[in-house]
Amino acid sequence: MEKNLLHRTKAALTESLRYHLVTKKLATPIGVALMGLLALLMSYITVMVDIKLSIAIVGGLGVIMLCGLCIVYPLFGFYAAYVTSIFMMLPARLSNSANMIPTGLIPEYLAYLAMLGVLTKQSLRKEIDTKFWSAAITVWMLVLVGYYVIQLVNPSGRSVFGWFNFFRKQVSFVAFFYISYCFLNSRKTIIHFTRFWIIFSTIHALYACKQQWFGFSNYEQVWLMADPKRFELFVNFGFIRRFGFLSDPAAAGILYSSTCVMMLILALRTKAMKERVLYYVITIIHFLASSYTGTRTGTMMIVAGMVFYCVLNLYEKKTLIFSGVFAFMIIGLLVAPIYDNMVINRLRTTFEGSKDPSAMARDMNRKIVQPYAYKHPIGGGLNSSGNMGQFYHPGHFMSTIPPDSGFMQTMMEQGPIGLALLLIFYYVIMRTGIKSYYRLRDPELKTLHLCHFVSIFTLIVAQISQLAIGQYPSVLYFYSVLALLIKMPQYDSAVQSQTAEEKN
Repeated sequence: MEKNLLHRTKAALTESLRYHLVTKKLATPIGVALMGLLALLMSYITVMVDIKLSIAIVGGLGVIMLCGLCIVYPLFGFYAAYVTSIFMMLPARLSNSANMIPTGLIPEYLAYLAMLGVLTKQSLRKEIDTKFWSAAITVWMLVLVGYYVIQLVNPSGRSVFGWFNFFRKQVSFVAFFYISYCFLNSRKTIIHFTRFWIIFSTIHALYACKQQWFGFSNYEQVWLMADPKRFELFVNFGFIRRFGFLSDPAAAGILYSSTCVMMLILALRTKAMKERVLYYVITIIHFLASSYTGTRTGTMMIVAGMVFYCVLNLYEKKTLIFSGVFAFMIIGLLVAPIYDNMVINRLRTTFEGSKDPSAMARDMNRKIVQPYAYKHPIGGGLNSSGNMGQFYHPGHFMSTIPPDSGFMQTMMEQGPIGLALLLIFYYVIMRTGIKSYYRLRDPELKTLHLCHFVSIFTLIVAQISQLAIGQYPSVLYFYSVLALLIKMPQYDSAVQSQTAEEKN
């Protein structure tokens, strides 16, 4: 009898909680009373105990709510990973903390939570079919992950922790690729994603322009001046490099330049005059923001991206006209009699090649690394080069040499075998993108495919001189577009209608 009574009481309490919390969402007298008591309790803790404790409680509840939202609404988690990725440096700058705050883990956790939400929803999970697993991009991505597993037993590596942190991040990128493939499941979602990225990147670019036109905020100025090495890196010959919300000017410049190329392609191929003017304005904003970062790789990305665009569309008359105008503008930038403008002078140094002291130093580092790479076909171990090497692998030969390039870092840490696998992966990406572009017939999808494809091509080009693919938020965009390259042909209305006619 007592057990039955206890069971009924428990069931009644559970049903009551479900009614007030889930069904009515606390919009009942009992819910209002409960929230009032919690408010009084928080006030008491803040005044009588410790304000830090109340902040911790509110923060903890916020984290729990965020995690719940990402699982219940995985699309929210997908876009939240993008949004949080540009504010990762904000806590360190506001607090001017010397210690690194591990905010970089936030986008990773959000990606995993969104993936968990995807796995619990049949409508999204069914997107993963044989086309996904048989796609060359997916196959080679998994091959690279398998190679990273082998790196655990690399005899030259000295830190399992360094290997784990590298491997953990790469797995999170694969997870983001997975959820991107699930979410970008229609023409509508692809258009929404494109608009989101344009707005997201433009807000960021406008903030970099604000830093140039109106100066840094006070907390940014204090953060910049707090570390002499940081100040040395961000200021070159009196030119203060802007960085927006990101960790450094290089990461910001790479983001702005890739989106600049994307917007210019949209402006060139959009027929509606209002949209075309808007795209040109946004292109100028991104170009200015990129130039204010002082990142010469950004200039190289824009040039390489537009050359690649012209090659893909040489059969079009308007492309031939644009290529001539673009070449004239580049020549004008190089020979124009303007010598007192630091921004323009910084752009010009992009085309100096090995004459530039920075390029000469990188060439010397490559010569030093080459003999080591020949003797170590699988490299010196993950996270063994540069500053990461000094942290994870102190005393390692590779830790004394800054990589300064994505390809250079791969050669140093993963050896010629790892570099070959990475180059094959990039080849597969290019092959998939080119095949999909020429097979698409729908004009709108063809334009969207082209702008995204050329944009990530510029990120691959940036790997020559920077650690481009791996920096937030560009890396999230890179893996989302990889999913687009696979899925875009599935939504080609012209091909779909032709297939339907053939069946009939």
